[in-house]
Order: sequence, then structure tokens, then C-alpha cells
Amino acid sequence: MIDFNAITQTKAFARQDGVFLSMLWIVTFATVVYAPSSDVGGMLMLSTPFFVAWRMIRFRNYALEGVMSYRKALVYCIYTFFYASLLFGVALFVYFRFIDNGRFLGIINTMVIQLTPLYNRSGISTEELTAALGLLSELKPLEIAFAFAVYGTLVGWVCSVFIAAFAKLKR
Repeated sequence: MIDFNAITQTKAFARQDGVFLSMLWIVTFATVVYAPSSDVGGMLMLSTPFFVAWRMIRFRNYALEGVMSYRKALVYCIYTFFYASLLFGVALFVYFRFIDNGRFLGIINTMVIQLTPLYNRSGISTEELTAALGLLSELKPLEIAFAFAVYGTLVGWVCSVFIAAFAKLKR
């Protein structure tokens, strides 16, 4: 039998934690854009699965009295990544539409130029990278934001399969 109250509760907690996850991603993006030489942005991005697992365990212990099935944990994680991706996409649209003025592409271009010798040694053509940067520069803010949102959702679904395995752990 389907328990609609449990589904509603799971979605409500996932929405709340999706807001927190999107804030983490926004801080990560801001760190990458405004402090590109710092490793903090990369560390924050790598902390995403641990953050979602921590929030899922808090949900399990607070709302579900320490017991959560794998299916409910998977649904919670998928919804959390979905809501976070939507909010992050909106934030990126606002950033690229009103704030960026080419800064993000400039950082990517600088990284490609710095890594050109490595690409040449590896046999990767820099003309292809330059062409890809040209295509990226032609994208509209909405398209970039949509791409990031879809990417966040898809990666989140893959991560959810593994994160949900922590649901079986007891308090």
C-alpha cells in the first residue's frame, strides 16, 4: 500500500535539503569563479555526496526514528539533487545574465592556455579545445544554466544509488 504521508514527508525534507545543497553549490561556484587558484572550490564540490549523506542520516534519525529503507533513501536523494539542481540552475541563470560579463569564460580560457603544453604532450589537439570554447561562448545564459541543472540532476541520480546505501546503517 502506498503511504502518501511518507512520500509527502520525504519530499518536504528533500526540498529543504535541496535548498541547502544548492547553497553549497552556489558557494562552490563562486569560489571557483572568484578564487580560481584556490582549492577550496574543488574540495567543496567533492563534499557534495558526504553532505547529502549527512542530511539523509539526519532526516532518517529525526523523522523516521532511525529506520529507513533503501527505496525511501533513494527517493530522498534523487529529490534532493533534483531540487538543488533546479535552484542552482536559477542562480546560474541570474549570474550569467546579469553579473558574469565573460568572467567565467575568461577563467576557462586561462586554464586551457595554462594546460596547453600538457594537452600537446598527451596528443590532444588544442584546436578542438579552442573550438569548444568558441561554442561555449555562443551559448545563452539560459542554455548554460539548463546544462548545469541537467548535469547536476544526472550526476545526482548516479550518486544517489551509492548514498542511499547508508540508509541501512542504524543509529
